[in-house]
Amino acid sequence: MNIKKVTNISAILLIVAFFLPWISAGNSYMSVTMSGLKAAQLGGAAVIIWFIPLLSIGVIVADVISNEKLGKYLAIAAGIVPFIYVISRGGDLFAVAGIGVYLTLIASVVMLLGAFGVLKIPE
Repeated sequence: MNIKKVTNISAILLIVAFFLPWISAGNSYMSVTMSGLKAAQLGGAAVIIWFIPLLSIGVIVADVISNEKLGKYLAIAAGIVPFIYVISRGGDLFAVAGIGVYLTLIASVVMLLGAFGVLKIPE
């Protein structure tokens, strides 16, 4: 695995962000946090959240087996799915968003930039 590829770094960040708090709300008396894992278990439209780590794992596996074409398609999907999901939730999600949502959003944009060759790490 080439850890210096932008898509691989983004995939690792997406997997880590899946386990970080996505929802963090509360006051001085009560606090509620929910990770991406817990959110994905809610069912309904939240089932789409499962695709984020699965596609990210696919990106890493495609790099390990040296399938560039598959890796590129998976990287595009791994960037589009979380980006569209987070943006489509809009203000409702951003009102209570935790670090996991922001990391997911940033990593998905970087994943897309890496997949299209706009962003590369110099060797």
